[in-house]
Amino acid sequence: MNQIQILPAEIANQIAAGEVVERPASIVKELLENSLDAHATEIEIRLENGGKTLIEITDNGNGMNAEDAEKSILRHATSKIKQIDDLFSIHSFGFRGEALAAIASVSRFELITKTPDATSGTKITTAPGTPTQNTPTAANTGTKITIRDLFFATPARLKYLKNDFTEFSHCYRQVQSFALAYPQVRFTIYKEEKLYKDFLPTTLKHRCETMLNLKPDEILPVQYEQSGVQVSGFVVIPGECKSHKKNQFLFVNHRLIDDYKLSYAVREAYVQSAGIEKHLHPVFVLFLNIDPILVDVNVHPRKLEVKFSEPQDVFSATKHAVMSALNTMVNQQFGKQVSPSHSAVSSNPIPFSVPANTVSHSPKSWSQTPSFGGSFGTRHAERNIPLQKSWNESFTNTANNELADIDAIESINELRLIGQVDNKYILAEAETGIYFFDQHALHERQRFEQFWNEFKAQQEKNEFISQELLLPQTISLPLESVTAICEPQNQTQLQNLGFSFTLISDESVELFAIPQILEGEDFETILQDFAHYFLHEKVGEHAIEHFMRKKLEYKSCRGAVMFGDKLEPVEMQKLLDDFVTTKWRNLCPHGRPNHWFVPFNELNSKFHR
Repeated sequence: MNQIQILPAEIANQIAAGEVVERPASIVKELLENSLDAHATEIEIRLENGGKTLIEITDNGNGMNAEDAEKSILRHATSKIKQIDDLFSIHSFGFRGEALAAIASVSRFELITKTPDATSGTKITTAPGTPTQNTPTAANTGTKITIRDLFFATPARLKYLKNDFTEFSHCYRQVQSFALAYPQVRFTIYKEEKLYKDFLPTTLKHRCETMLNLKPDEILPVQYEQSGVQVSGFVVIPGECKSHKKNQFLFVNHRLIDDYKLSYAVREAYVQSAGIEKHLHPVFVLFLNIDPILVDVNVHPRKLEVKFSEPQDVFSATKHAVMSALNTMVNQQFGKQVSPSHSAVSSNPIPFSVPANTVSHSPKSWSQTPSFGGSFGTRHAERNIPLQKSWNESFTNTANNELADIDAIESINELRLIGQVDNKYILAEAETGIYFFDQHALHERQRFEQFWNEFKAQQEKNEFISQELLLPQTISLPLESVTAICEPQNQTQLQNLGFSFTLISDESVELFAIPQILEGEDFETILQDFAHYFLHEKVGEHAIEHFMRKKLEYKSCRGAVMFGDKLEPVEMQKLLDDFVTTKWRNLCPHGRPNHWFVPFNELNSKFHR
C-alpha cells in the first residue's frame, strides 16, 4: 500500500492558514491589502471582541465578477501575477493567492462584491466542512468581506489568542500602518458597533501628527536619495524619542516591513548626530522606494520580511537620510541664531534652544582671561577645555558642517553667568530667560565634538595620524579575537585607522602603532573591544565609525568636568562661551539633555505676574 498521499484541499488550506492567519490582525492586514490593490479610496473596518467573533471590511474598490469571486477563495488563485518573471517585479501587496483560502478555512466566511458596470453583485459563503455557495445579491460597488467565529473549528488555535484588548490593539496597529502609507485613503474603524477612529483623507504630515500624537514642530521631513534608494517620510526631533518602539513604521515600496537592521540604521543616525540615551528609541515613518527587481518580498507568507540585493546600500541610504534631516534642523536653528538681522523673539521657544533675541558680543578668548590659565590650567589640564576657536577652525574640516562664517559668529548671543549650584549646575542669564546647565554633560558634548571633528576630517582625507610606539608591544588575546582582527577585511580597516600590527601566534599579535586620537588608551583593551565588535555587534556599513564614536564618547566623558567639581567663575564663563558654538548643543553624546531653559514669561507666570 502506498504511504504518500496528496492532501485534500481543505487540509492543505488549514495548514497554510497556520502561517498566514496567526490572529485577527493577520486577517485585517490581508484584507486591507486586497482593498488597496483594488484601488479603494474608502475602507471601513468593523471589529467585535478584538476580531475573534467579527471582522468586517468594506471598500469601494473595483470589485469582482461572479466567476472571479468564486475563484478568489481557491488556493493559489490570484490576479497579481501570471508568469514567473512577475515575481521579480511585484508592485501589488498580494501575489501568493493564499490569503482568502486560508481565512475561509478557519472561519465562517462571507464575501459580497460588485464591479462598477454590473447590475447586481455576487455573494460567496463558505465555512469548514460546508460547501461553497455562490448567489447573486444586491450590493454597492466594491467588496465587503465578513469573517465570523475565527478558529471555531480549531479550539487549540482559539485558545492561543490573547484578550480582546490585546487583539484589538494588534488590529489597530495594522490599520495605523496602512493609514500612514495611504493618507489619501479614508479609514473608518468601528469597535463593538461604535465609531472608534475616522481617518479622513489628508497629507502625510498631518496624518503623522494626528496618529502619532505629535506637534508640527516635533517632526522633521526626510527626503533623500542614494544608490538608487529613495527615502522619504518623517522623523521626530531628538528630544521627542520614546522609551518604546511602537511608533516606528518602515515601508518598502509602500509595504510595511519588519527589519531590525534598518531600524538600527535609523537609531544610528540619531547616535551619530544628536546622541540618544540607551533606553530611548526614535519615532519615524519612513518610505523606501527601490526597484522591485532588487527586493525579494517572497520570503514568508506574511510578507513582513524582505531581502535586498544590496543590503549595505539600503542601510547606508536610510541612515544618511535621517542624518541629513537632523543636520538640516541644526543648520536652520544656527541660521536663526547667528543671523545679525534676526531679532524677532519666537512666541513658542523650542525646548533646549538658545533664544533668538539676545545681546550680541564677541566671544571671550583665552587671551582675554589671564586669570583663567592660572587656576584652570593647573587644576583641570587633563580636561582639555579647548580654546575658543573660530567657526571655520572648528568645523570646516568636517563635510556639511559649514553652517556659518566667522563674521556671523561675532553676533552670537551672550550668556551672563549667574553662578554654580551644588557644584553640579551652572546658571546663566540670557535676554529672554534663564539656563540651567549640567556642567559635566555640557563639557562632555564640547569635548566630543572636538574629537569627532578631528576624526571625521582625517577619515575624509583617509589620512589618519598614526602614533608609533617606542617599543613594539606583544598583545595576548583569545584565539577568536586574534582571528577577528586579523581577518583581511577587518585588518585593512584597522590599518586605515592608524593601527600597525602583525600576527605572532594564534593568541597574540605584535603592535607597532596606534591611531593618535586613541593615544593614552589601554592597547589590549582597544584591540579586544575591536575584536568583540567585529564578532558580535557589527551591523551596517561603517563598523569603524560606529566603534570610534563609542571610544570617543568614553574619552570625552572621562576628561570632562565632573559632577560635583567646584568651578571658578572664569571657568564657567568659558564653558558658556563655547556652548553657543557647539553644534549639537542640546544633548550630551549619550543623548541626555545638558541644559534646561526657562523663559522669563514662564517664570513670571509661576509668581502670577
